[in-house]
Amino acid sequence: MEETNNKILYVGLFILGVIVVIGIIWTNLRSTNEEEYNFPSSKKVVEQYFNSWNIKDYANMYSTFSDGFKKIEPTAKDLASFRDYVNSQRIERVEINNIEEKTNDGKTASVDYDVIFVLDDGQRITYKDTFTLKFRTGDIIQGWKLIHPYGDNIDTT
Repeated sequence: MEETNNKILYVGLFILGVIVVIGIIWTNLRSTNEEEYNFPSSKKVVEQYFNSWNIKDYANMYSTFSDGFKKIEPTAKDLASFRDYVNSQRIERVEINNIEEKTNDGKTASVDYDVIFVLDDGQRITYKDTFTLKFRTGDIIQGWKLIHPYGDNIDTT
C-alpha cells in the first residue's frame, strides 16, 4: 500500500514538473513572438500634428503635445480649450510642403517644417519654422512630443 502511494506521489510530481516546464517554454515562446512597439519618429509626430489639423482631428493633434506644455499653456490645458484655440485661428486647411528631421540624439529632436495655412477666406500663408520635440517616457502617452507647438510657453521639463 505504501509503495502504491509513493508511486502515485512520484507520478504526480513528475506530471506537475512537466506542466511547469511546458508553461515556462510556452511563456518564453509567446514573449519572443510579440512585436515590440516602435514609437513614431519625431518627423512622423510633426506630420501627425499637421495632418490632424488638416482634418480637424483635435484629439490626435492634441496628443502630440508634451504633458508639460499642456500644464503651462492655458489654451492647451484641456482638449476643449485647445479645440477652441485652433478654431480661432481660422485655418481651413494645412498643406505640407516639407517636413524634415534635422537633429536627433534620442532625447531631443529638431524638425524643420514648411507648410501653407489656407484660411477660411481663401488667403494662403506660407510658414516655415522648426519644432523641438523631446522623447517622453513619463507622459500619459509616451513617445516624441512637441514641447513648443505655438505661443510663448516652452516645456523645459
